[in-house]
Amino acid sequence: MKGPKPRIAFIIPGGVGTGKNNIGVPILERIIKMMASDYEVTVFQLFRKNMDYSVQDFQLIDLYSRNPFIKSLKLLWAFWNAQRQQKFEVVHGFWAFPCGFLAVFAGKFLRIKSVISLQGGDAAALPEIKYGQLQKWLPRKLIHWALNHADVLISPTHFLVANLQKFGLTRKDIKFIPLGVEVSRFAYQIKQSSNPVKFLHVANLSPVKDQVTLLKAFQIISSQIPCHLTIIGEGPYESKIKLLADELKVRQKITFRDPLPYENLPAEYHQADILLHTSRSEGHPIVVEEAMSCGVLVCGTRVGLLYDLPDCCIAVPVGDYESLATETLKVISDPERMNVIRQEAYRWASTHSIDWTILKIKACYG
Repeated sequence: MKGPKPRIAFIIPGGVGTGKNNIGVPILERIIKMMASDYEVTVFQLFRKNMDYSVQDFQLIDLYSRNPFIKSLKLLWAFWNAQRQQKFEVVHGFWAFPCGFLAVFAGKFLRIKSVISLQGGDAAALPEIKYGQLQKWLPRKLIHWALNHADVLISPTHFLVANLQKFGLTRKDIKFIPLGVEVSRFAYQIKQSSNPVKFLHVANLSPVKDQVTLLKAFQIISSQIPCHLTIIGEGPYESKIKLLADELKVRQKITFRDPLPYENLPAEYHQADILLHTSRSEGHPIVVEEAMSCGVLVCGTRVGLLYDLPDCCIAVPVGDYESLATETLKVISDPERMNVIRQEAYRWASTHSIDWTILKIKACYG
C-alpha cells in the first residue's frame, strides 16, 4: 500500500488559469499537472485566476494586490498557514524574482529545500526597451541573493547563465534542464518545402520579441522568393507592427492571427516550413522546441535555445535582419542541408521531451 504523496509547493507569478481562454503559460501548467501524479502539489500564484478556470489535480492559491510588497507578504502568510497544516518538503519558485526570492526566503525561514527555475527576464537587462529584472539595483541584489542561497538552481539554457555571469554570478553548481515538449502532441513530420514558402512566427507582440527585425528580414526574403508569413500572437505593439508591415509593403503577404489554444498549435507547425524567431533575449523559447519537434526549420536570433543549439537551427546576431534574411535564403536553396538541420533538431527535441524534463526536476527534489 502506497503512503501519502510528498508535499511540494510551487510559487509562480501567473500562468495557470490566466489570460484569454485560460491559455496562461501552457508548459508551466503541464509541468505542474504532471508533478501532481507523484506529489501533493500546492501552487501559490501572484495573479488572480480567471473565474471560469477550475482546478482538479492540484491546489491553487491565488493572491493579488496592486502593491508588490503587500502581495509578497500575502503569499508568505498563505505559505506559512499551509505549512502549519502539513509540512512541504520542497518549495520551487519559477522566475528568480519575486517568486524565486520568496521560495528561498520561505525555505530558509521554515527549513524547507528551495529550488529556483530561471525563465528569461530574470536574467536580462535591456534598458533600451525597459526589459529585464537586472536593470535596477534592488531587484538585481535580491536576485543574486536568491540565486546564491537556493539549494538547487535550474536554468533551461546556457544563454541565461552567460547573461547572469556578466552581472557577477559565480555559482557553478547549476542544473541545466530545458523545458521539453510533448513529442506525441508536437509530432515530427517529414517536409518538402512549399511554394510559396510558409513562414511562421508565434510570440507576444512586444519589443523583446523584436518583430521589427522579423518584418525587415521578411521584406528581404519576400523580395527574392514567393513566400507567406503567419504571425500568431497579440500584445502592446500589435498596431505598430501592422503599421510597419504596411510601410514595408509586405502586409499583403502576412496573416495576423490571435493566440490559439495550446492543442491547436501543432497543426500550425505542421503547415509551416520555417519558424522565424527574432527575440532580443530569451530564456527557453518553448515555441522553438515545439517547431523543432514538429520538423519545422528554425531561423532566428542567437538567444535562448538558438544560442545553445547552433547545429539545430540557423542563428544570427540579435537585430541583424540582413544576415537573417541572407542565411535563411541560403538554407532554403540547399534542401539537403535544411533536412539535416531539421533532423538534428528533432533528435534533440525528442531526447529532451517533457517526460525527460519531469524526471530531471524530480531528481532535484531528492
